Amino acid sequence: MRLQQGGEGRLYALDPAQTTLRILVYRGGRLASLGHNHVIAAEQHAVGQVYLPKDGFATAGAELGFRLDELVLDSPAWRTALGGDFAKILSEADIAGTRANMLKALDAAQYPVVQAVTRTVEGGWPRPVLKLDVTLHGKTRTLDLPVEAAKPEGDQPLKARGRLVLRQTDFGIQPFTVLGGLLAIQDPLVVELDLTARPATSCQALPVG
Repeated sequence: MRLQQGGEGRLYALDPAQTTLRILVYRGGRLASLGHNHVIAAEQHAVGQVYLPKDGFATAGAELGFRLDELVLDSPAWRTALGGDFAKILSEADIAGTRANMLKALDAAQYPVVQAVTRTVEGGWPRPVLKLDVTLHGKTRTLDLPVEAAKPEGDQPLKARGRLVLRQTDFGIQPFTVLGGLLAIQDPLVVELDLTARPATSCQALPVG
């Protein structure tokens, strides 16, 4: 694979049990107070790897993928931890309705997979910036993901945290609305990644649609 570059370096495989990818969705419209914010996560289902050269980031790379139909919505524990406008615990019926609307809005039956692959890695430890080609809804856009990460030593895992804003309309997605737009989902989505990857000898296969 492209990540397995020449020269000295090390491959790290994503540890799904220790990796969290969450998407924060915010309500909008004139009747926003009647709706809910949502927290969505690729809980233990994200797959990916990171390649780190011995020195610098010239040949560094990372890739990650997950299926939309495996996303978990509005876990009570997550909503409690976030607090504020996320604090209200939603009913199973509310969650099921939100899930159905989300999968329909994202055309998940036709475009079931989200993938992110680095174009370049810039800067240096402990705050590199990943320039990512993100593929969603059949379209690929390039986004910057600044991360905080400590360079792993020996067999230590790689740990990194980052946050980016993704606009649905950039990917040809019309944000969900009802009542003629009086109640809606805001276009920007906030994506938070807390990653743990461990030394590996081969790449994992990313999900495909």
